[in-house]
Amino acid sequence: MRPGNEQSARGGVGPRTRRRARLAGLIAVTAAALLAAGCSSASSTSSAPASSSAPASASAPASSSAAPTGTVPASDVGITGTTIKVGLIADVNNPLVPGLFQLAVNAVNSWAKDVNASGGLDGRQVVVDFCDSKLDPNATSSCVIKACQNDFALVGTSANALEDLSDLDGCKNAAGKAVGLPDLAAFAFPPLSCDPDTYMIGGLGSYCSTAKDNPQTYKVPVGDARYLTAHNPGLHGIWLYDSDDPTFKITQTPVFQGESNLGIKADGQKFYAVSGAVPQSALTPFIQQIKAAGSTFVYDDVTSQSMVLLRKEAALQGVSSVKVWECNSGCYDPTFVQQGGAAVNGTYASLLDLPYMTDYKVNPQLDKLVTDLGGLDKVSNNAINSYVMAILFQDAVNKVVASGQTLDRASLFAALKDEHSFTADGIIGTTDVGNRLPSACSVLVQLQNGQWNRVDPTTPGTFDCNSSNVATIKMNVS
Repeated sequence: MRPGNEQSARGGVGPRTRRRARLAGLIAVTAAALLAAGCSSASSTSSAPASSSAPASASAPASSSAAPTGTVPASDVGITGTTIKVGLIADVNNPLVPGLFQLAVNAVNSWAKDVNASGGLDGRQVVVDFCDSKLDPNATSSCVIKACQNDFALVGTSANALEDLSDLDGCKNAAGKAVGLPDLAAFAFPPLSCDPDTYMIGGLGSYCSTAKDNPQTYKVPVGDARYLTAHNPGLHGIWLYDSDDPTFKITQTPVFQGESNLGIKADGQKFYAVSGAVPQSALTPFIQQIKAAGSTFVYDDVTSQSMVLLRKEAALQGVSSVKVWECNSGCYDPTFVQQGGAAVNGTYASLLDLPYMTDYKVNPQLDKLVTDLGGLDKVSNNAINSYVMAILFQDAVNKVVASGQTLDRASLFAALKDEHSFTADGIIGTTDVGNRLPSACSVLVQLQNGQWNRVDPTTPGTFDCNSSNVATIKMNVS
């Protein structure tokens, strides 16, 4: 299971595989996450390059941003004079990882409860219509069909096996026209991440529009690499990417290339493929490569469990040259520390949203979510991602209402397309959702003595939003 909040850097469309084979890869990754119990489904400011430390918008909780008083005409599936039904498709009940996305479901329900307590959206109460996709392709397709027939839009989609998009794109509105079903996804595997009916935080707009070109064009986030190279001159090393789905190579390696272009010299073959389900012994060859080259940089973009095992094997083999161990955002989870212990101390992770374990104290929206869900132990990256998408839905609906248009799927699509500076009340940095572009805003954190701490920027509630944090890469990935 891929962490949701790394999708803008890692998602994308790639070679299609048979559904059975694809799901097998997803299960392998999810199983690795289960081993770590870490399905988070999700500083010093001395000599760093000049950066724009943009404050997060600390606005009031969701209940305070209700739609303008009064109602506008509404006519479509899932809307009545008193209610708006939103579908939530998520993998929860399954034999592999029971309760996988339950926290994400809880977060969307919390959002709806707060919105309804303040009068609803344009005077209509929000009804969350949950459908369990169960890590199963058939169950997932059934959920999409059900949502098309009953719900206005999908909010917080967290379905690993959502690959067949015909029911999503061919969904008919109340007038019988196939306008598609608006899908505000918490995370999206290919080909969903390039689907025109799907909106997510960040994205692959440049790649999706150039997928058939030679080469393709990627816009990739590199804010973490800018900081790390400024503070650690002469870095050289290797990058590991997930081999459990062939599309990960297409979407991950351009990010690595962008980081390498900033001055991180490649050792060995540079980018290495590895399954998220392999045991620690299978990582020995990578450790041997690191030792042979005296590598000072290692980026494990596979799973949090992979990073735990890699760090443990490095300690076992006596590796001491690495200055920077970096993991994807899935490592930002208490279970990473629990599983890795002292072996994972010093690990870096780059986040697209506020580090919720500390910054909830300075962001009213996050603070309310943590309180409503019952404490930090009931929150995860997946919960945050789904909550952000619920706020996006609320914002888009409010914009339709403010314009006086009829509220229907077509006007919702138009409002989503016009979301160019979305922040989810400061939970994420300014993001051009409408053009499906990655945000230049990020937060770099480091695990220091068992606690995740901000490294760049250090001020709680802020992001590094330097425009140079997004690089343009042109390359073919075969």
